[in-house]
Amino acid sequence: MRFLRLIYAEASTLTLRRLLGMAVLAGLSNAAVLALINAAASMPPETEQKTRLALMFVAVIVVYSISQHYIMVTASREIEQVIHRVRFRLVTALLACELRDLERIGRSRIFAGISQEIQVLSQSATTLVTSCQLAVLVFFATFYLIALSFTAFFLSVAFMGVAILLYFRKTAVVNRVLYDATQKELELHGVVTGVLDGFKEIKVNRARSRAIEQDIVHASMQASDFRVRAQNQLARNLVFVQNTFYLLLATMVFIVPVLSHTTSDIIVKTTTAVLFLVGPISGLVASVPIFATANTAASGILALETELLGAQGSVSAAGRTAPDLATFKTIRFDHVVFRHSDPSGEHPFVLGPVDLTLKAGETVFISGGNGSGKSTFLRLLTALYRPDEGTISLDGRPLDADTLESYRSLFSTVFSDYHLFRELYGVAPEAKDEIDELLETFEISSKTKLANGHFDTVDLSAGQRKRLALIVAVLERRPICVLDEWAADQDPVFRRKFYHEIIRALKERGITVVAVTHDDRYYDLADRLIRFEEGKLAVNEPERANA
Repeated sequence: MRFLRLIYAEASTLTLRRLLGMAVLAGLSNAAVLALINAAASMPPETEQKTRLALMFVAVIVVYSISQHYIMVTASREIEQVIHRVRFRLVTALLACELRDLERIGRSRIFAGISQEIQVLSQSATTLVTSCQLAVLVFFATFYLIALSFTAFFLSVAFMGVAILLYFRKTAVVNRVLYDATQKELELHGVVTGVLDGFKEIKVNRARSRAIEQDIVHASMQASDFRVRAQNQLARNLVFVQNTFYLLLATMVFIVPVLSHTTSDIIVKTTTAVLFLVGPISGLVASVPIFATANTAASGILALETELLGAQGSVSAAGRTAPDLATFKTIRFDHVVFRHSDPSGEHPFVLGPVDLTLKAGETVFISGGNGSGKSTFLRLLTALYRPDEGTISLDGRPLDADTLESYRSLFSTVFSDYHLFRELYGVAPEAKDEIDELLETFEISSKTKLANGHFDTVDLSAGQRKRLALIVAVLERRPICVLDEWAADQDPVFRRKFYHEIIRALKERGITVVAVTHDDRYYDLADRLIRFEEGKLAVNEPERANA
């Protein structure tokens, strides 16, 4: 099973050996309880030997309690540490992968792997520990059964062997159905994520809302149908196991005396032993669907980790430790072409070829219609996308695996689909000293403030959130600031302030500004205008738009 292999590969070998030793001790003491009870039951009352057996019974219970407590606590702690290491590796691999790979894998699958499937493993930890202890108990109890009657033991093993073989064949069907159910739930998660991300668009379109509702209902019903099928099969398996135990008890009572010269006293003891094993074996059987779910989750996690690790080819080890860059002179695009992947293979969007040079200190405005390639160009400029053809050079040196991370450190960004963190991640402590001044400049000092290292609220209007995002970009103190339609959500008064005052202030700081904008009345404030049309560079001249 993938789940058990994952635990074995990640857990401490020394801890596993200690757990195995304590599990053996717990199993022996549990089996000893059965032997002591049977021995005491066959003795007359008020005998010295029975008193000794009572004292031994107490000692065995103490040993069992100590060993069982150690197993539960230590195993839970070790498994949680394993889960932490796996989760940490997934997050590290996620942060190291490229945007294009993230878009290909999908947010729903990544979120399910790091959160939902990891949680399944954590919830299965107690069941794993309990099942291992029950398995050890069953193992030692069978030896006691051998001591009572080899015939009873042989029939029990043969009977249970056939029953277990049939049970696991039935379980294979359950595993397939559970896997299908998990895939359907991932599809449902993706639809629900779309609802949360596009809630405003849904609320203003009744037809869209109804269509999405039908899609969610359909996905939910499919997931439920698979779960019901799995539970139906599990119920059949449970009934099968219960009937198996009843038949096994009948075998002990009716068949064992016929096949061997076994006294009634031994028959009673073997029947008691079988009854004693009913609980542990039932527990093991009941854990099978939990293990099946955990195994499916482990398979998903390992597959996700493999895919994330396979997406880490753009940056070398040296590149990850390369220092950040504080200055640059030129960034040059030479015949750069980028093709968006299209699953259908029909008419994929192509940007380029693009040939241009960006100089330090420039204020560059980018314009173009929807779908013209502006946002794709920004992703290429910031190295979030890598060109399919052509080269991007920094100060005459083409970007490669060793320079990619350093190149990205040139940029602070506010993309159109930006995310505003409450924490000031990646901002130097001394830069935070100017936060109050910037909040005043951007006219939101009454809306939010920095407290204990984070903003007390980011629940602001769209325009105010963008102002706060630009403040954070300024605090990062990068030489290039990339803005994607930043002014689109600003009121007319602050929009005018942005173009006439804030951009000039950024320029005075020595920051190169690259801004996507449709405000043609302000084009003359830029040092250069770049216009895209259908993925092609239509204007790339160091001119003012109104010249």
